[in-house]
Amino acid sequence: MSPSMSGRCMLRAALIALALVASPAAAGPAEDQVLALANAARAKAGCSALRMEPRLTAAAAGHARAMATQNFFGHTSKNGAGLRQRVNAQGYRYRAAGENISAGRRTPAEAVQNWLKSAGHRKNMLNCRFSQTGIAMVYQADDAPLQGQKYAMKYYWVQVFAQP
Repeated sequence: MSPSMSGRCMLRAALIALALVASPAAAGPAEDQVLALANAARAKAGCSALRMEPRLTAAAAGHARAMATQNFFGHTSKNGAGLRQRVNAQGYRYRAAGENISAGRRTPAEAVQNWLKSAGHRKNMLNCRFSQTGIAMVYQADDAPLQGQKYAMKYYWVQVFAQP
């Protein structure tokens, strides 16, 4: 790729990210930043930008809140529900879905960088079939350390991806 082509791709990614940060469909400032960072990574990989979807955001928010308040960290809720159950409960129908979770990362950049360093999470984020997303971060100020951990996580991040 020529230097001018690379520069154009980076500019395109930045413009897409800026447009999406201003989108009223995003859940909040932290979630907007995750969306912008994810879309910048996707643009570099040749994928189209993700669009926020309220039902996916609700599924992400419910799981982030459950992890924070029920003091666990995992893709399966304490009640046994997985991603499919959470997304289906929101009335969202899809062909494919994926989920990234993170805990203890204080900023959107830390959460996204963590996901991009993990093969499975990176695969979800850079899956060009996914076109819609829902993102949530829950901060639990009085969080207790998870079993076996020295410090409380306090920050719980969830990003749900889907191909409608």
